[in-house]
Amino acid sequence: MSTARKPITPKPPRTREKVLVLLQEQCKQCELCVAFCPKNVLCLDKSKYNRKGYHPVTTCDLDACVNCGFCEMICPDMAIFLADREEAENAYKKGAMQEGTLIPEYMGKGNVEEDAE
Repeated sequence: MSTARKPITPKPPRTREKVLVLLQEQCKQCELCVAFCPKNVLCLDKSKYNRKGYHPVTTCDLDACVNCGFCEMICPDMAIFLADREEAENAYKKGAMQEGTLIPEYMGKGNVEEDAE
């Protein structure tokens, strides 16, 4: 029996099949998505308000997102969901999104730290 271990081969980088879409005008700042996100991807954007007068949800660490879908399942206002990558990209390029829609992956990741600069 050998005491030497086999080398660990690194796994290829994980690619997300879906993209996160945030409908900021529908958000009512309940913070359920923020609380239930296992990777702390979401946070509230304290620098702005939506039409309802709430701080909308945004991303703090989009790279940590694993597409688990907890945010989509827990949101009572359907203000956050996962969309097919191709469909979201086409809508973004055509500008066929309603006002207040944020697709962080195509918009400088929507990170609060980046937007504040």
